[in-house]
Amino acid sequence: MTRIRRWAVPIAGALLPLVAGVCAAPAASADPIGPTYTYVYSLKVTSTHTAAVKRSPVLATCSPGKGGTCTISKSRSVTRSFDLGLGASRGFVAGQLGWSKSASVTVTAQCTSPPATKSSQVYRAYAQGIKKRYTITKKTYSHFSSKPKLEKIQTTGGEAFNPKGVSCSLS
Repeated sequence: MTRIRRWAVPIAGALLPLVAGVCAAPAASADPIGPTYTYVYSLKVTSTHTAAVKRSPVLATCSPGKGGTCTISKSRSVTRSFDLGLGASRGFVAGQLGWSKSASVTVTAQCTSPPATKSSQVYRAYAQGIKKRYTITKKTYSHFSSKPKLEKIQTTGGEAFNPKGVSCSLS
C-alpha cells in the first residue's frame, strides 16, 4: 500500500481523506473516516511558440530622439508563469513541460535602436521566451474496495511562459 500526502478534509459535513499526486491505490475498506480518493494528473502540450514576446511588463526603455539611436543595457528578473488548474501544482506542470519550477529568471537586455524617424519614438525591451499551451486532465478514483473506481474526469486548458532572453523594438 503506497500513499502520497494524505489529508482529511471536510466535504458536505463529512471528513474525507484526500490523496494528492499520482500514487498506487490503497485498500480503504478498513478506513474509519470514509473512502480514499486518488487524483491522477496528466498534461498534454497542444502548442509551442519558441520566440514568444511578453509585452508586459516593459523591462527597460530609452528615447533616441529624431535621427538618433540609444542603447538599452540592463538585467531584470522576469516571472516564469504557469496557469494551474484542477489542483495541479506548479512543480507538476513545470516538470511535465521540462522547465524549472522557480518563480523567476534573470534576462539581460543588450540592444541598440535603429535611427528614430520621429522625436516621440521610444525603444522598449520585452521578455522573450517559450510559450506553451497545454491541457491538464485530472482523474478521480475512489477506493471503497480493493479495486479503484474511476469517479470523474476533469479537463482544463493552460498556458506557460519561460523567459529565455529579450526582444527590443522601436515604436
